Amino acid sequence: ICIAEKTRPTEDMVRAMFEQNSAGAGIAWRKNRTTTKWKKGLELPEIIDLCRTVPLPYVAHFRIPTCGGRVKPLCHPFPIAADAATALEGEINGKVLFHNGHWTNWKDTILSAVVKGGLKLPKGRWSDTRAMAWVTHYYGIGMLELIDEKAVAFGPDEIEVFPVGGGWALVNDVFVSNRS
Repeated sequence: ICIAEKTRPTEDMVRAMFEQNSAGAGIAWRKNRTTTKWKKGLELPEIIDLCRTVPLPYVAHFRIPTCGGRVKPLCHPFPIAADAATALEGEINGKVLFHNGHWTNWKDTILSAVVKGGLKLPKGRWSDTRAMAWVTHYYGIGMLELIDEKAVAFGPDEIEVFPVGGGWALVNDVFVSNRS
């Protein structure tokens, strides 16, 4: 994950992040004070261009398919919404979620939410990050602190980084979830 608030990552940085995590990239930025836009499932030339041209601040993600397979709809971000949609681009009057890591118990958590909580599970392919966006919609942003994974909730008015207070690095004035 790359958080560009006031400074953009260089093309070399974007290229290095993609080469280490080459299963597709995604990016989100603010359209205005109420709307967040995203594109995902991107290849290297597309993410280089968007990192250079979308307005600051933005968040970009470079995926390693730890679960769900190497499919573009499972690239990040996911809207924090009732369907946690897998659309390759869109906009939401709210936040989107990026995640770095592997949430081991995600299936148990969403099955419990469906069976015990009476929630309807949206159809489509699933990954731990889509599940994270879905449960965060229903149970609140505090879920991201309990999951204990690196995550970013990016919206039209704020950027929330988890875990609060740690694990992130500053490289050339850009926050990154890891140095590789």
